[in-house]
Amino acid sequence: MNRLADADARSFWISERMRTDQFLLYTFVATDVPVSATAAHLRRCASSVPDLCLRIVETPADLDRPYWVRAHPAADQVRVVDPAEPMRWQDCLDLVAGLEADQLDPRREAWRLHVIGPVNDSRRDRTEQVVVVVLQVVHALGDGRRTARIARELFAEAAEGAGEMESRPSARQRLLWASATATRAVAAGVGVLTLPVRLAGMVASGLRAYRVSRSDSPAQFAGVPPSPLNTPPGRDRVLRTLVVDRRELSAFPTVTVAALTAISIALTEGLGEQTRSAVELTIGRPGSARARNHFRTAGVDLHIDTTDLRRRADLIASGIAAARARDDSPLRRAQRRAGAWTPAALVHRDLRGFDLVRRPDRVTGVTVVSSVNRGPADLTLGGGQVTSTAGFPALSPAQGLTHGVHGIGDTVTISVVTSRAVLPNPDEYVQILDRALRRCTDLGTDGGSAQDPDPASPIST
Repeated sequence: MNRLADADARSFWISERMRTDQFLLYTFVATDVPVSATAAHLRRCASSVPDLCLRIVETPADLDRPYWVRAHPAADQVRVVDPAEPMRWQDCLDLVAGLEADQLDPRREAWRLHVIGPVNDSRRDRTEQVVVVVLQVVHALGDGRRTARIARELFAEAAEGAGEMESRPSARQRLLWASATATRAVAAGVGVLTLPVRLAGMVASGLRAYRVSRSDSPAQFAGVPPSPLNTPPGRDRVLRTLVVDRRELSAFPTVTVAALTAISIALTEGLGEQTRSAVELTIGRPGSARARNHFRTAGVDLHIDTTDLRRRADLIASGIAAARARDDSPLRRAQRRAGAWTPAALVHRDLRGFDLVRRPDRVTGVTVVSSVNRGPADLTLGGGQVTSTAGFPALSPAQGLTHGVHGIGDTVTISVVTSRAVLPNPDEYVQILDRALRRCTDLGTDGGSAQDPDPASPIST
């Protein structure tokens, strides 16, 4: 029994109103091991990963935040797509796009695994057969760094399950469900007893934040006017991916900065963004995490009026550094403490009442970018080496185009997520983005190194 942190509870509650599931895609070299056997192995491994043995229990009347409770993984949480003939890469992406319509309910299950193969991965100079594994997780379970660690633990060959999972509830599972009922009762009692303390803490920390704001009020990013991209995407989803070698981005301080520079070119040339443009970037917080979602989003100016790409990249990097500094200011820390003290009922009420339909006067960015370094390419599955990884940041009523930047080893995948209601011809935009990426790689021919931060503290979602 472990109460959700404030950020994780907010993530859970907002998922009641919009799609927020994360989809972590990994490709492995296909071997002679049948896909069904691979899926069975992953089923066994899942029960050995603590974060994959959790579900959420709500507190009656929101007297307290929800709680995590133990939940034995069910057999149907690992699903197999085993086509008679190898699937085309784009057909695989279309299948993953369709999965987004079936969002998880973390009160029953916080994750699902999709094993797809064989798939012909034709994104590079040669086509290779791969097995695709997609880990679908609720955002409350973790941000980009946390979920990458979960996936890494799942894929580790040393993780051995306790045997095949049962399709019907075992005595242990029934006991876990019974303990969830007890958790609700205990949580409600704790919530009632601590409510006066939380109200007092909210008032006191709110006053401290107000006092800090009078002496420390860092300059805020004012946002940009909404563009045609900042419109509701509708129900359909379109996924595309581009692959680049990390070493080709040697002209840039980080892979993230390289990707943002390429995106700035594509937005200008492909979508006519000729005035000030910015992205909403997810930025991982440093230090030990009290919440599973240890990040924030911030606006970063793309400086599209700067024609020199090296200079533009330097300005973008400075913007990311400034956003980090703002988030670590005394005022922001005081505001987060005040939010953490706020009673669950008030937070949930505000999120239920938030207007998702009204178009804002200004937006943090014309697109969302999420970037995660998922570590070294030392994962294997069924004897096959990992070849790439990707992620697909969720769309929202105010964001109809998102980009993912995900690396494993020296392979970086840039993903595009949109809908035809927002981009009727997404392939044209992807072609422009591909050309923009090539312009960026051409800058790296003079040597150097474009490295993301340490995997323990990358820019992430």
